[in-house]
Amino acid sequence: MSDNKVFLGCIPNHVDEDTLKDECEKQGTVKEFFYMQDKVGTDRGWAFVTYEDETEAAVAVAMFNGQQIFLGSARPLHCKFANEKISKIEGTVFEAPTKAVTPWQEFTTPEGKPYYFNTVTKETRWEKPAELGGGAAAGTGAAGTAPGGAPLAIAAQAAGANAVGATGPMGANIFCFHVPITWTDEDFNAHFSPFGQIVSAKIHVDPVTKASKGFGFVSYATPSAATLAIKGMNGFDTKHGKFLKVTIKKGEEQYNPDAVTAQNIAVPTGTQSTSQVVGVQATVALGVSSEELAAAAKANKMVKAAPAKPPAPLSIAAGGHG
Repeated sequence: MSDNKVFLGCIPNHVDEDTLKDECEKQGTVKEFFYMQDKVGTDRGWAFVTYEDETEAAVAVAMFNGQQIFLGSARPLHCKFANEKISKIEGTVFEAPTKAVTPWQEFTTPEGKPYYFNTVTKETRWEKPAELGGGAAAGTGAAGTAPGGAPLAIAAQAAGANAVGATGPMGANIFCFHVPITWTDEDFNAHFSPFGQIVSAKIHVDPVTKASKGFGFVSYATPSAATLAIKGMNGFDTKHGKFLKVTIKKGEEQYNPDAVTAQNIAVPTGTQSTSQVVGVQATVALGVSSEELAAAAKANKMVKAAPAKPPAPLSIAAGGHG
């Protein structure tokens, strides 16, 4: 079954079709789009989005699932491949709403003191708003400063960025598909660290089973490092029957044209072929002579590998190789 279709749930009721489609198109080319908007104010809108290929769909799942993309969201979006069964209702569109829809978000200063930021009006306050269970009404309030003199609005924005996940500057973030399911985050990091300073390198896993989804994101400190990584790792033979597919993150192409050029160079990606040899193939592995290969090619016949001969006994110790 194709993996290029995703389900998107927990969409806020104030998000219209054009707004949602624009956000979905940031992750790839949308081929089909169906949106059922929530009309009762419970943030239970849902949509099916079909992308051009499985890579773009995987990017959408990675970028949307568990994130509060839209201002005023009561809870994070739920995004999964459409052919993936739901194993629990917590955090999905089918879960009963647990809190009122409010643009207020709670943050904490480095000293541990809570403060509150309105994502719509950009107001910042120390007092807990009534919508979050506080006694103060969510009216006007003077913007304060966090301990140390930093404006609270700036601190709130920084905290919001950290909540989404660490990323590099525009043009420095790459997507990697066909990651072996046996790789850990440490393996992933080790393969991409030679190309530059890594801000974050994470393989995406199923939230329930913790099994690898087979793709991940790497964020570098500079766009040049991302370009080098694409040049070095796109088409990389994982020795697990697949070649890596590495591209610049969708929406950042204009910030790193060198990376776009690098990712468009023809290299093997995806699953390796296991087709048989036909005709002339100059390979020692077959164990047949050039004359036999030429005769097979002329007759359009298959050539089978000759039985392997046992190696000569070693007279000195020899180390193995990988």
